[in-house]
Amino acid sequence: MNGTLNDSESDLSSDELFGVFSEASRRTILFHLRQHGSATVDELVDVLAMVEEFDAGRADRDRIASSLVHVALPRLEAQGLVSYDPDEGIVQAVDADPRVDEWLDLAVRHEIQLDAQHAPELDRSDDEQDEIHVLLVDDEPGLVETISRYVERETDDLVVHTTTSVLEAVSTLEEGDFDCIVSDYQMPAISGLDFLKAVREEDDTVPFIVFTAKGSESTASEAITSGVTDYVPKQPGTELYDVLIGRIRRAVE
Repeated sequence: MNGTLNDSESDLSSDELFGVFSEASRRTILFHLRQHGSATVDELVDVLAMVEEFDAGRADRDRIASSLVHVALPRLEAQGLVSYDPDEGIVQAVDADPRVDEWLDLAVRHEIQLDAQHAPELDRSDDEQDEIHVLLVDDEPGLVETISRYVERETDDLVVHTTTSVLEAVSTLEEGDFDCIVSDYQMPAISGLDFLKAVREEDDTVPFIVFTAKGSESTASEAITSGVTDYVPKQPGTELYDVLIGRIRRAVE
């Protein structure tokens, strides 16, 4: 259950908020907690290690864990943004200043814009002009590979490019043109809807399909409000993949 702040704790100045969001690991922690509400220290170390491996190609888990417990969490707790129980090893989001969500959204857009500035652009060859290139984003590597193999086996013109994080998707997206984006809703560090909002800041025409096991009316409503093209709840069986193929074709027409 999320905690509640009193007025003095929640009254953060803009300078204090800037100080919190100026450090990447604190942003990542808050991104993750915004989606999940709570997490174990080990889960947060996994998420931070994944981001560090993407950025630097390696990650020192012991150093990450030490910095998390002794630096990042005390800072966030002192600002009233998380609660941390060291005995249980549980970190929880709290009902903080409403501006925190705005700063998180701005941080996502800023990171994507920075990646876009440094990513090379690749042109399609003539042979690829008739193909439908799909960017599939899901943090389950086995699932994206299964979907990719099925879609390409069952179709002649769909080409699926897979990534397992939003950060990886950003780089892939900026390396070439894609006709459709299919993204999971709930992922570590940055959610599918955060990704969608950032994409819409740069391109309001590319079809974006949210593909997720987290199916609810509120999730669908939030996705539609954010500018999603379609919403496909996950379910067992290959029939779902056929549905997804149909939705992709409809979206790009």
